[in-house]
Amino acid sequence: MTPTDYTLSKPVAISVPAEDIDKLLQSRDGVCALVYLALQRTGGRPLQAGALGLSEQALTEALQKLASLGLVAGKKEEKPLPPADELPQYTSEDLVRRVREDVTFQGVCAHAEQFFGRKLTTPETQALLGMQDYLGLPVEVLMELITHVFTTYRTEKGPGRNPTMRMIEREAYVWARNELMTQELAEEYIERQKQRRGDMARLLEALEITGRAPSPSEKKYLSSWLDMGFGTDAVAEGYDRTVISAGALKWPYLNKILLSWHEKGLHTLAEIQEGDPRGGARKQPAKAASAAEPRNDLARAEALLRRRREGKE
Repeated sequence: MTPTDYTLSKPVAISVPAEDIDKLLQSRDGVCALVYLALQRTGGRPLQAGALGLSEQALTEALQKLASLGLVAGKKEEKPLPPADELPQYTSEDLVRRVREDVTFQGVCAHAEQFFGRKLTTPETQALLGMQDYLGLPVEVLMELITHVFTTYRTEKGPGRNPTMRMIEREAYVWARNELMTQELAEEYIERQKQRRGDMARLLEALEITGRAPSPSEKKYLSSWLDMGFGTDAVAEGYDRTVISAGALKWPYLNKILLSWHEKGLHTLAEIQEGDPRGGARKQPAKAASAAEPRNDLARAEALLRRRREGKE
């Protein structure tokens, strides 16, 4: 067969910008093309060199070349921010003057007081003013931040519960480092966080954990598994194997299983069952039905004995 006799065996199922393909073809670099396709497949999540059959150096060089071609973005340097204990301490006179003269900051305070259900204390007002002055968060972004922190906290802890101003300040640092300086960027971030919480909730259901929020340590595990590209089915499979081997849910044990799959490039249930069949597939309904048969036989036997007793009477 000649090269013109070959074509794709299946319809194209992934969307790649034509200009990106042109750049890859012009580069004539197969490793770059491999890494680019792997990034598309994982949704841009970090890659493991071993899973691609590459050395760490080769992967790094390919990523650097892709960045020079404008096909990937390098990690942004963190914006230096003042430590929390070095945020400004306003004098009482300065604080009163700012609250009286700064109409926009009055709106921020009123917004926070509406959520707290009370007047802000002097330290709380100072903290809000520091977020505006020294972290550079615009007024509309600061209001979005306050709403987001209260909504998230009450979702996890229950309605009517209030976070502390320190919690709001910690989140403000996250927003400042991520340069969420417009309302549009803030809304996009909030939507991503909402989706992440939904993904975590589904993972908890797969682990048969209901009726409570995950602990901070559990959140770290869940977040890392999502970052690695695991979905509900894959985590449920790992959970089954953990229970079979350890007798119960052991987070470190389950994490080792998922890490081993991640290193092998196995992220979906189909990939796991094909690439690491040890431990067997998930229990099928047929097994549950066969387990129920002895109980059905016992029920039939008891019914037969009752009929015989009734006949004798």
